[in-house]
Amino acid sequence: MGWVKRVVDAGQAQRRSLAEVQGELFLDEGNRAEKVSVFWPLLVLSTVIAAGGVIENSTATVVGAMIIAPLGTPIFGAALAIAAGYRRRLVGALGFLVLGIGVAIAIGAITGRVIPMRMPLALNPQITGRTTPAVLDLVIAVATGTAGAYGLIRRDVASVLPGVAIAISLVPPLAVVGITAGQGALHLAVGALLLFLSNVVAILVAGVAVFTAAGYRQEAIQHDPRLRRTAIWIVLIGMIALLVPLGLASYRVIEYDRWTSAATDATQGWVAGSGWTFGSTQVSGGTIVITITGHGPTPPLHALRTAIRRTVPRDVAVRLIEESGGNVGL
Repeated sequence: MGWVKRVVDAGQAQRRSLAEVQGELFLDEGNRAEKVSVFWPLLVLSTVIAAGGVIENSTATVVGAMIIAPLGTPIFGAALAIAAGYRRRLVGALGFLVLGIGVAIAIGAITGRVIPMRMPLALNPQITGRTTPAVLDLVIAVATGTAGAYGLIRRDVASVLPGVAIAISLVPPLAVVGITAGQGALHLAVGALLLFLSNVVAILVAGVAVFTAAGYRQEAIQHDPRLRRTAIWIVLIGMIALLVPLGLASYRVIEYDRWTSAATDATQGWVAGSGWTFGSTQVSGGTIVITITGHGPTPPLHALRTAIRRTVPRDVAVRLIEESGGNVGL
């Protein structure tokens, strides 16, 4: 079993001390002026870039905003403070986080009002992809948060952190919250905020677990064990609370998949031999949109309506769009 000992010893050799990690994550300690002079400009710039990328529907631009976004630092800092039992440092990290959230949402709202929208909110993939979070998003965020915390505690895997910044979407959802709220689409803003909160809770859970496993609690001086227990319970309760809306959203996604499949089958059977061709079936803002192409009279609409409504509930909007510009509700 000598190789096991060598692996453990190698891991310990690469482990960063608590002092090293907290010096990087606690923005209100050490050279505070230098840290703040990096955090706030990068937060403002990343939010402007993210908001512009969302409005322009530019994935590359949004990814660029993720890479430079510094909002993960106070979240991991809060996780470290919980794991180590540091009350004052936890308050400081949460203070930076709350202020950062407010700034990002405000910048998103302002940018959304200044820059003309290139397409309707409900049709913009950068928005719709961040306003309908599901349980899978929480699972992915936990895994990514674990990778991020692991990268922070080891000297030899710091290269994973840019990938973690891209995988965990923090600033873009807040930009979407500001953009959609500024446009009066509060239901979309709530969805984007839910995605952000899910990612925050996931990072906290993963970070506390990794930092605790790294033994930072034993290194902490003047720690508060009661704070650690209380904070862990609050975070876990928050995750459970988030699972309710995320679970409902996941169920809704499954239902829409079933309904769009049924609408596709019904439309393909309806246009068969008519000179019209089925185009696509998509979901836009809760409406199932069916497109067809062709010429001449379309088959009787009541036949398609009847076939679709055998599966799709009547409270779910369905629209048929023809190549010639026709737009009919079913």
